[in-house]
Amino acid sequence: MTMAAREAPGTRVGTAPVRRRRRPSRRDEILRTAAHVILERGFELISLVDVARASKVSKAGLYYHFRSKQELLAAIISYAQDLHEEEVGKVLADCTEGDEEELRRLIHSHAMMMTQEDDAAFAILAVDEMRSLLPADRARVARRKRAYLDVLRERLERLAAAGKLREVDITTATHTLAGMVLWLPKWYRQPGRLSAEEMADGITELAMHAVLQDSSCRSRSRAHVGSDHRAPSPRKR
Repeated sequence: MTMAAREAPGTRVGTAPVRRRRRPSRRDEILRTAAHVILERGFELISLVDVARASKVSKAGLYYHFRSKQELLAAIISYAQDLHEEEVGKVLADCTEGDEEELRRLIHSHAMMMTQEDDAAFAILAVDEMRSLLPADRARVARRKRAYLDVLRERLERLAAAGKLREVDITTATHTLAGMVLWLPKWYRQPGRLSAEEMADGITELAMHAVLQDSSCRSRSRAHVGSDHRAPSPRKR
C-alpha cells in the first residue's frame, strides 16, 4: 500500500511525480506563525486574537481563514503532513536503488525536515496536541500517519523477505523508526555541535543499523546519503 492521497487536492504520493514545495501563501505564513505561538505558550492558553496579533493580520482577516482554534490547529497539522508527504513522494519517485535505499532516504528526508525550525514546530504540535483536535480531525490525521507507517512497513517486510533484516518484530521496528525521527525536534536545536545534515545522517545510520543485519549495514555505510558531510564542529551545545 502506498500513502493515501491528501484530503485536499494534490498529487497522490508514490504514483505520480510530486511537485516541488510550493511558495508559502499568506495562509501558510499564518500557519507557521501560529505554530510557534502555540508551541511557546500552549494551545489552551492562546486565542485567535493572539495569533492575529503575531501574524500582523486583523481578527476578521484571521477568521476569514479559520473559524476556531481547533480549525486552526487542524490546519497546522494538516499542513505539516502535506510537507512530509511531498518529501516522501519525491523519495518514492526518484529512488530506483531498491527497498534498503528507499528506507534510508525516507528516514533521512524526514530527519532533515525535523531539523528545520518551522517544520519541527509543526511536528511537535502534531505529536503533543492531537488530544486538542476535534474527533473528525483527529481521525483524519491518524489515517495519514498510518499511511506513512505503511510505507515504512512495506520496505521492512520486503527486506525481511530478502533476508536483510534482523530478527525484529516488523510492527515494533516500524513505530520505532518513525518515533526516532519524530522525537528529534524535542531536543535538537540549531546552531549546535552537529549541523542539520550531520544530525540527519547520524539518525539515519542509527536507524538502519537497528533493523538491518550487520553485513548489510557495513556494505552501505561508506556510501550513505551524507557520506561527504563536514567533520563535526568542536563547538559544544
